[in-house]
Amino acid sequence: MLIRETAEVERELDAREASARLRALIGERSVAMVTATDRRFMPASRPLLTQELDDDGVLWFFAPSDGSLALDIESNPRVSATYSDPARGVFVSLSGYVRLVYDPDRIFALWDARLEAWFSQGPLDPRLALLRVDVDRAEYWDERSLHRTRLLALAHAAWRGGETTSAREHGRLKLRSGLAGQGALSQA
Repeated sequence: MLIRETAEVERELDAREASARLRALIGERSVAMVTATDRRFMPASRPLLTQELDDDGVLWFFAPSDGSLALDIESNPRVSATYSDPARGVFVSLSGYVRLVYDPDRIFALWDARLEAWFSQGPLDPRLALLRVDVDRAEYWDERSLHRTRLLALAHAAWRGGETTSAREHGRLKLRSGLAGQGALSQA
């Protein structure tokens, strides 16, 4: 009996479909570990509350304009963001180019009261900036029904004596090419 562990996803997606797929995997207001490299090219990660993943494949976070992350992205605007939810069996890794944005309308629209611990003056805090990550690549592992399906697949394979496939899904998404690319999203 042979069990195939991974099902690769290979269909083409447009921007809205890919963003919707990633939002479904990540969930609402999830915490990401955002990693940037400093001037010495050493990676540094910090947890940030995701404010939004929009239909254009842009991740939005709040960050202090005078913090270490702001300094790190001045020297290298490339970052990664990872999400991990072992209880659901979902793991997502995103990478893209980042910049600080000062947009009062978007700040008020995305404001979350949980951020007051870091920005005591709320959305009017002068240190508050939006961190815009234009995601160009994503990779995910979705094992949500793996355990239940594996048991059923093993039982079925034992009964029939054949090969089974589990419900584990692994996919790669290419959201745009290069820094200014505006291409459609596709899974590779």
